[in-house]
Amino acid sequence: MKSLFSFLAAAWLMVLGGPVAAQDLTFRGCTDVSGRAVPSRLDVESPYLVTTQMHRSGPEIVYNPRALPDVTDAVRAFLYAHECARHSLGIARDVPAVDTAQRADCEGLASLQRSGMLAAPGDVLALQSSLVFSPAQWARVPGPARGFDLTHCPTRRAAAPSDPAWNRCVHRCGDRLFHCGRSDSCMAAYNSCQTACSR
Repeated sequence: MKSLFSFLAAAWLMVLGGPVAAQDLTFRGCTDVSGRAVPSRLDVESPYLVTTQMHRSGPEIVYNPRALPDVTDAVRAFLYAHECARHSLGIARDVPAVDTAQRADCEGLASLQRSGMLAAPGDVLALQSSLVFSPAQWARVPGPARGFDLTHCPTRRAAAPSDPAWNRCVHRCGDRLFHCGRSDSCMAAYNSCQTACSR
């Protein structure tokens, strides 16, 4: 879920950017329980707001913000974070059940809280009050149909403000690792590079 922060930053821009920005935003940054990337794809023809499609190459999250134009951007971000959480929790292939859906709800909420998207007092309650769907809407969002009690999820604080210089340094280290590969020598070089980045 660490790389979900890139999605959350983009989602926050979506919230600030208004309805037009929400129409064409493609999210990315989800990982599965083993840390492998789970790609996301915008598909404005999909009848689902967000769903997972299984392919031979692995799962893919398909997202269509136009599927439910009447929901808020915060609801869209939450439901995407929920679907992403199903992968990071290792339950994406399970038959959806209320208890596992609620675990993914809490993990998705935690991601939004860590990102700072739901940092103000009352944000969680406002989101929860927006999570009311008709039977027709439930057919377009990750199920099963259930009530939401996000106040029972553990509260997560937003990440501490970052240091841009440290971020750039670690990003350069990551770029080198990406081009080098995942061999032991590449990982050792990455660890050495990251350690040299002063905080």
